[in-house]
Amino acid sequence: MNNRYLIYLGKDKRVVSWNPPDPHPIDDDLTYMGRVFEAVERSSKVKGLTFYYTWQHVGFHELPSYGEDVVVILVGDEWCRVPPYFNKVRAVFKWYGVRPILGCDLRPSYLAMLTAAQYVRMLIRRVPGLAQYWSWKLSSVISGGPASAPIFPIPLGYDKGQLDLPIVPIDQREYDVFFAGSVNHEQFSRWSLRNVVGNPKALSRSDMIARLRLFAEAHPDVKVRLSVTRSFHDSESAGVTSYSKDMMNAKICVVPRGTSFETFRFFEALRYGCIIVTEPLPPRWFYDGSPAIRVTNWRGLDETLAPLLRDKDAMLQKHEAALKWWNAICSELAVGTYIAETVWKLGVSSEQASFADARLIT
Repeated sequence: MNNRYLIYLGKDKRVVSWNPPDPHPIDDDLTYMGRVFEAVERSSKVKGLTFYYTWQHVGFHELPSYGEDVVVILVGDEWCRVPPYFNKVRAVFKWYGVRPILGCDLRPSYLAMLTAAQYVRMLIRRVPGLAQYWSWKLSSVISGGPASAPIFPIPLGYDKGQLDLPIVPIDQREYDVFFAGSVNHEQFSRWSLRNVVGNPKALSRSDMIARLRLFAEAHPDVKVRLSVTRSFHDSESAGVTSYSKDMMNAKICVVPRGTSFETFRFFEALRYGCIIVTEPLPPRWFYDGSPAIRVTNWRGLDETLAPLLRDKDAMLQKHEAALKWWNAICSELAVGTYIAETVWKLGVSSEQASFADARLIT
């Protein structure tokens, strides 16, 4: 019996059937996950299940159905919360996981203050779900009842139909350093509180852009491709073709944080074999051990980029490591295989399978 793939979306909470790898019925956001589901469907171990793909603002609090045959792909919840139906389905695979990180330079600064405030807000938003989870766990231990469904983090993948381009060897790429994107997620009025106070994404990205410009001025022999848009929506409308081609022609891709520390750009850069320079990342199985270069803040950007660009052997090694990490850990096939294997292990007894690789995070 084949699996069912359903998209649960919209204010009217429609349920749309999907047959990956057929063209998805919504938009380009689902290209990556469609290929992941295609890999799941190839598995001989996972059959007869219902997979719900849903957004946090639609399917976080409830689903159309529950049961041991239900698996949830929950995207968009940057608050890192525990969904209330965790004990009513077999498993939840989730963007952003359930464990946020502080992730900022602890030295006093306005950015550190805003980041800490955002982190506290996330902790508060997580309290109801965590209380429900631990209450259920305690009750299950006392009563000997069924265990709750595990919640597993999965990569965001690439966004808005990133082009399938042939990999350009790193020594043939035009740009040494690349960033294209927005500072703010959206434009606010001049005297809006959010505009006056600012937010961690805007402050971090503004600092990164300023220091990248200083780096370009100090190193005129280095070709820096920097394109700044007014908002996230402006970045989307700028076109995936130019964005994809510019990234494929870049040796180093600077990956600043977004609203959260996790961004599509990280996986898009890996997919194209770019060398990634990024901010702190949460402890997820697909980040731990990755070839990305992590900086605590952007003050040392020059000290990171200059010696790296001089070391051609290190650049080649990082480029090859990025492609290898994408293919083995974050690609559609790798993530689809991971989901299928994890779901299968959850459905069999401990005598039949080991949970050593389940990567339970709750």
